[in-house]
Amino acid sequence: MTAQLDLATVLLLHKSSFLVGAFCFLYARWQSPRDEGLGILASGFFFLALASTLAGYGEQQLLPTYLWTLSSFTLGIGGYALFWIGVRRLSAGRRRKADWLALSIPAAGATIGLATHFHVVNYIRASVFNATAFAFLAAAALAVIADRNREPLPVRALFAAAMTVGASLCLAVVIGLVKPGIIPITTTYAFFLSIICHFAIALFALVLVKERAEAELRCSADTDALTGARNRRWFLTQLPGSDWHGDCLVVMDLDFFKRINDRYGHQAGDQALIAFADLMKKNLRKGDCFARLGGEEFGLYLPQTSEAQALVIAERLRRSVEELVVTGNGQRVALSVSMGLAAGGDESSWEDLFNRADAALYQAKSSGRNRVMSFSSATAPASTSTELRFGRAG
Repeated sequence: MTAQLDLATVLLLHKSSFLVGAFCFLYARWQSPRDEGLGILASGFFFLALASTLAGYGEQQLLPTYLWTLSSFTLGIGGYALFWIGVRRLSAGRRRKADWLALSIPAAGATIGLATHFHVVNYIRASVFNATAFAFLAAAALAVIADRNREPLPVRALFAAAMTVGASLCLAVVIGLVKPGIIPITTTYAFFLSIICHFAIALFALVLVKERAEAELRCSADTDALTGARNRRWFLTQLPGSDWHGDCLVVMDLDFFKRINDRYGHQAGDQALIAFADLMKKNLRKGDCFARLGGEEFGLYLPQTSEAQALVIAERLRRSVEELVVTGNGQRVALSVSMGLAAGGDESSWEDLFNRADAALYQAKSSGRNRVMSFSSATAPASTSTELRFGRAG
């Protein structure tokens, strides 16, 4: 490969890879205005393309040495600094003003170059450039991985891997220049391999934007617009198709909700729903599933929870709702909730379990509201009733 391609040809391909990536970023930025990191990435790739162009002209002796060496070095370092800023912005999805301090590095390099003329010595210039590129690429890869807990998109691993390979190539060049013969790779071959890395980096950055948009669409489709809780569609997908043994389902209904709307207004009713949903979400255990099923009715699925444990959880939640402070028209809105609980058994479908939980909820409403009722207690014979009633009537 290295015998067939001289450095000038590789630099031409190198520049082309940056230009293709830059235009792809600009197009994606136009399609996705919120992802500001794409625009910064495009700027970084344009800087790198210009640096590669000047280096190519220099290799062909079309520019004075002192001019192309310093300008290509400064633009290249600036391009990698912008690349790091763009990746950080794209990965985290938020602005960090302090990131722009990275541009002080190419400015410092240009100042030192003007003072010492180190840039005219090829191996020193190339070593400093590739060492700095290694640092920016490695830092960008770490940033992508660090954000995966907040946004666990599958492409993050590939995106970080492409940048890690690029950083490794830069490090290999530095080692080859400082200690020749240690690493069996030439600068020309390393540049050629980096072309593939740049295409991969651009590709995975665009895939990240695509996966993020798809995840947001899925989240929007699964989220109740008013309360921010998950909706019925999502809730049903979380329920097992069979084998409910050891699980419990709780159906909740806010008491006298129509009365709240009539007395305090629909805005107060909306605030009550939002406050209730927020309270429930804050009290979930890991693995619990909570959603708004419709109107003032909510569902809570408790996997691997006995009926006794579920009753304790439901009662704790019921008491928390009693203490919830919601205001409407300057007045405190009293909230209470009735809950129907069904423990998993031999149901053939989720409809069967819902029917049992609904029956328990109906009994809780009929018995005075503001209480938790299990299906087993609601259907127990009157003479041996094990009905559990908590609190006062709503």
